[in-house]
Amino acid sequence: MEKSITVLPEEEEQRLDRVLGRLVPDMGLRGRRRLCELGLALVNGRPAKESKKLREGDVVSMAEGAALSDDAAPSAVPGEAAPLFPEDKPRVIRRSRRFAILHKPAAMHTESLSGKPGDSLQSLLPRLLGPLPERVRLLNRLDYPTSGLVTVALTPEGVNDYQEYQDAGQTEKRYLALLEGEMEHGMLANQKLILKNRERVLVELMRHPDPRRHTVVDPLAILELAPLLRRLGIDKRNWQGEPPRYVTLAGCTILKGARHQIRAHCSALGFPLLGDRRYGARFHPAEQDGETFFLHHACLLLPGLEANVIPAWLGHLGSGAAREAEIWMME
Repeated sequence: MEKSITVLPEEEEQRLDRVLGRLVPDMGLRGRRRLCELGLALVNGRPAKESKKLREGDVVSMAEGAALSDDAAPSAVPGEAAPLFPEDKPRVIRRSRRFAILHKPAAMHTESLSGKPGDSLQSLLPRLLGPLPERVRLLNRLDYPTSGLVTVALTPEGVNDYQEYQDAGQTEKRYLALLEGEMEHGMLANQKLILKNRERVLVELMRHPDPRRHTVVDPLAILELAPLLRRLGIDKRNWQGEPPRYVTLAGCTILKGARHQIRAHCSALGFPLLGDRRYGARFHPAEQDGETFFLHHACLLLPGLEANVIPAWLGHLGSGAAREAEIWMME
């Protein structure tokens, strides 16, 4: 990897997080933005915001000592929530010639990020998959608190095929979520999302014409929150706000998907994810930086390839709720 790059004439007035793609080509946009947040992306030797507009001749580099991967694995990273289920480990779910489908536990980053201690799923790929081609590619990314399936392209053909499947609406992704409140019937969130340059995705009133951008939400079980917190190992003293009496275990189905789509759409429907402060949960962790919510990518359907994985927290919901979730996953 290059240690620095010089901004080209055609990159004049482009944002830093975009031009960083030339310096760290294997890192997605979300990871590049995290580098800027951590002060590890430098412009002419100084940390700069992700939105900084660059000029021809500017030198973009990484802070000294920053690394794209760090295999140290502390039990908790300062400023981030410790895992509720530390026994849940990353593992291979399915593998074909073109794809590997892995499980990412909650409280783990998908991508390797400079300056972030601890393993990421990306840093563990050689350990999980053995010798790899020079350029494998992550095809989807999950938020730090989200668990479940992450797909890796093992060949250039895999990258192209996945893109074609997405364009054709043939990447069905099923998530399980715990939502605040009692959802009594299925709902469809079809509003447009405003994604650009925002930490929090905004939901418009306008309907999105593309069904690949919609979220279908099916209630599977309604659960009383107080005993559920005990079973999940959540100490109410570390949370704040008014806890709802009930939460809904829901199945959420998307096709192409977008950043924070399920979180934003469920909030717009009036049922934010339990604990998701950013999207309006009334009851959430007291620590500003300690994001904890319950969202799990449980099932992926591609042409000729299917993968399923049950979340670590499902068995704590009771046998009835777990059975409904498993039936829904397999439909």
